[in-house]
Amino acid sequence: MHIKRYFAPNMRQAMNAVRDAHGDDAVILSTKETAEGVEIVAALDPEAMAYQQAEKERPESSGYYTESSRMSSTERSQVAFDGHNSSAMQAPELQKMAEELKQVRSLLENQVTSLAWGQEELANPEKIALLKRLMELGFGWELSQSLIAKASEQNSLEWSSILGLLEQKITSDERDLLDRGGIVALVGPTGVGKTTTIAKLASRFVMRHSPADIALVTTDSYKIGAQAQLKLFADLIQVPVHLANTQGELYSLLTSLANKKLVLIDTAGMSQKDLQLSRQLTSGHHGVNMVRNYLVMSAATQLSVMRDIVRSFGEIVLKGCILTKLDEATQLGNVLTVLLESNLPIGYLSTGQRVPEDLEMIRPRDLIDRAIVLGQQNKQNIDEQSFRLGMAKEISNAQ
Repeated sequence: MHIKRYFAPNMRQAMNAVRDAHGDDAVILSTKETAEGVEIVAALDPEAMAYQQAEKERPESSGYYTESSRMSSTERSQVAFDGHNSSAMQAPELQKMAEELKQVRSLLENQVTSLAWGQEELANPEKIALLKRLMELGFGWELSQSLIAKASEQNSLEWSSILGLLEQKITSDERDLLDRGGIVALVGPTGVGKTTTIAKLASRFVMRHSPADIALVTTDSYKIGAQAQLKLFADLIQVPVHLANTQGELYSLLTSLANKKLVLIDTAGMSQKDLQLSRQLTSGHHGVNMVRNYLVMSAATQLSVMRDIVRSFGEIVLKGCILTKLDEATQLGNVLTVLLESNLPIGYLSTGQRVPEDLEMIRPRDLIDRAIVLGQQNKQNIDEQSFRLGMAKEISNAQ
């Protein structure tokens, strides 16, 4: 492929220069204004170059003029393909041509991407640096772009401004659910630490109030180990544990526990049964006080998986999120991304296995500071090519 830059005082003259050099088969890669006028980057595709060379080498026929000499390269290709004459291409030749065209297209896309990226990198170096910094900390592409766009609107492309925007967007559960009381269900996938978190919450409650004011309920009739673990914790703090195998049993049980200041429900996992039950309990029907659902997620989970979890539990009303296994996480940008995308308030952080010590409420700014420290210790590698392609798409969409 032959790529060349053309400069002229105006667009008309620049296009004439391209047409004089390559004819009507030229491919325009980019145009931009310069101090001297206009710059055009153009290329000629290989098929057209081969045809032009053949036309130069073919001896002219005296007094003979064919219609094909006035056709464009596209029209000539169509005639040759539709004619099915003796010179028609065979399947292997067509496949080879298709592969070559694919390579040409890929080359063109890379050229355009490189040009767009180069212009953006020169024009907005601060923006590129901030975007890379956010992604190294584990933040999602869309969130990083929106934060930088907002900061740019405020004419403040600085790291402190980005952190300020994050702090404004993250919400927290202002009231401690232990003091608020009521019926609270912990929902989430299996293995994220729901049972251990309930044990921590129950222990904290007993320390502030009385064992007589709290009851524990489990709907997990499949995991015998989880039941045994919860009962062990409950026995230590002298709090009763109730098992509900069916919806009817749970309704009756919650009605009988109406005198308790706090009822904590440990659910099984992501089964449709649990989702349906949580949805019905949240509605406040069947004479049961409205249940507040808190989604429990492991901070050590990949961003894409966390998004799937939030999407799966999007069928029910969620009052907030409890993050577990912070001691196993290598970054928290993924956590902040999901919280902001789903508008989920942060309730508690579970930072280890100790009951009840490793559980705390946290302010948004403190969570951001932890994310920065952890991200600096475990920077996420960025695929430079994917990053450039993403930037090129953003630039293209913005034009």
